[in-house]
Amino acid sequence: MGKNKSNNVKTSSPLRRLWQHDNTPILIVLVAILVAVIIIELAVKGTANFVTPRNLSNVLLQVSVTGIFALSMTMVMISGGIDLSIGWMMSFLGTGFAYLIRFSGMAEGIVVLIVVAAAIGFQLLMGFIISRTKLEPFIISLGFMSIYRGFTYLITNGREITIKGQFEFLGSEIVKFGESLAKQNQFSLRVPIILFVLLIFIVWLLIKYTKFGRRVYAVGGNENAAYLAGINVKNFKLLIYGINGLFIAIASMTLLSRLGTGSPIMGAGKEIDVIAAVVVGGTALSGGKGNIWGTVIGVILLGILSNALNILGVSPHFQYIMKGLLIIGAVLIGYYSSLRTVKKSKKKD
Repeated sequence: MGKNKSNNVKTSSPLRRLWQHDNTPILIVLVAILVAVIIIELAVKGTANFVTPRNLSNVLLQVSVTGIFALSMTMVMISGGIDLSIGWMMSFLGTGFAYLIRFSGMAEGIVVLIVVAAAIGFQLLMGFIISRTKLEPFIISLGFMSIYRGFTYLITNGREITIKGQFEFLGSEIVKFGESLAKQNQFSLRVPIILFVLLIFIVWLLIKYTKFGRRVYAVGGNENAAYLAGINVKNFKLLIYGINGLFIAIASMTLLSRLGTGSPIMGAGKEIDVIAAVVVGGTALSGGKGNIWGTVIGVILLGILSNALNILGVSPHFQYIMKGLLIIGAVLIGYYSSLRTVKKSKKKD
């Protein structure tokens, strides 16, 4: 009898662990939204265009740039920081890249190195100020956001810079599945999607299985304890912002390559989408909590929501309301989840 009981506990424990996993609530929301969208589209239009291979590939393409941003923002936020400047930094880097490609006569490889160096350099400067002072990252990054906005308009004078026919690799199509089928049944695999997936696994392995990953959580959870454990907190924060700069450069060049145009507003508001995806994915604004797969689910969830509302013909203004409600809901879920965890730990004690 005792053996049966222990076997039951063993067989039920994986399901229990799955149910109690941090990503389970947001995964349930994602599935619920998918089902709801399909049902609504079938009821209204009589077809389910949302789940066609063509549309799914479009969703993945649309979320890939936001996802690249979100991966590094997850590290920044877990470590206790935040960066509101990423949207206008994208505009600055994208238009700067386009300007150099079109007017300087430099080789594409040289321009790539300049843009990557500029992104890392600016982020290190911001990280230096944040790590060496007690000033809030929110305020410092807000100041840098204004600086990037000014640089962007100085470069472009408010106009778009076109580079059609140049630097197209990062936005190009690798393979198309089902070319003989109707358009809606074709799945297009592009470089941004592959790059996003590759970076997901790199960052996940880095956070999950390395000393660097453990330090990210330690610094975000308790800076004083991390310092006493032998971590150089100031330099570590500086390193994280430098990595963030690299990811911003990759995302900016990817979007520019796909669009073929450097627009002054190409990154405007992007910080809201990125932070929303990270927070919806379960990363705490206070730091010390979060994971890469939660962020990936958050990115896909917001992408699916936006795409579905467009397909259903919902006003873009209403989409902002939906996104805001989703963020608030995610924060509330995280709050009550943390309260439940605290209560359980108290009961055990």
